[in-house]
Amino acid sequence: MRKIYKLVAFLLLAGRVAAQAPAPPSQPTAFRSGSYQLVAGDWKRAKLLYDEHTLSVSDAEHKPKYALVYPADSVRAFAIGRDTFEVVHGVDIPKPVQHLRSTFARHLYRSAGFQVAEYVAFPTPPETPVIYTLLTSPGKLVVLPPNARQFRMALASVVRDYAALATQLELDQQILPEHLPQLLAAYGQWKANGTKK
Repeated sequence: MRKIYKLVAFLLLAGRVAAQAPAPPSQPTAFRSGSYQLVAGDWKRAKLLYDEHTLSVSDAEHKPKYALVYPADSVRAFAIGRDTFEVVHGVDIPKPVQHLRSTFARHLYRSAGFQVAEYVAFPTPPETPVIYTLLTSPGKLVVLPPNARQFRMALASVVRDYAALATQLELDQQILPEHLPQLLAAYGQWKANGTKK
């Protein structure tokens, strides 16, 4: 009887932990209401569906079956719900290994002269999607892997001019990818002060 109680307690606790873990993102499979802007155009409302290379647009004249399909190069941005996606160029994803000439990334925020975005790599099933953070600044794009050590090393190369922060990133194993907003804020403050450390 005691073993059953232990098993039930374990299952209850495990269920709570599993319920708290966010579900992995899934690839869009249906058109959703939103708006889009082509490279040389104004924002327009439509139903949208996207993958890593194209944006499909279904409007009053083009039903989903006959949707207009735009390559990522011809789109400036699009929004679905509260999420805004922008086109990024020259993205090298380590896993699954791929070079994306142009793709869509979800805009998160701006900090320290960088635009921070998120790209979700959808490998072939049964593997789970991998979420990469992208830092873009004029003429530069850096992919920050989700692995804590690889994240720290990649970010250290970006903030190399702030030697103290770069060294801390290389040595402090307590720094995790979720600390990125604070790290960029510290880097931005250092740059604003013009301090050399």
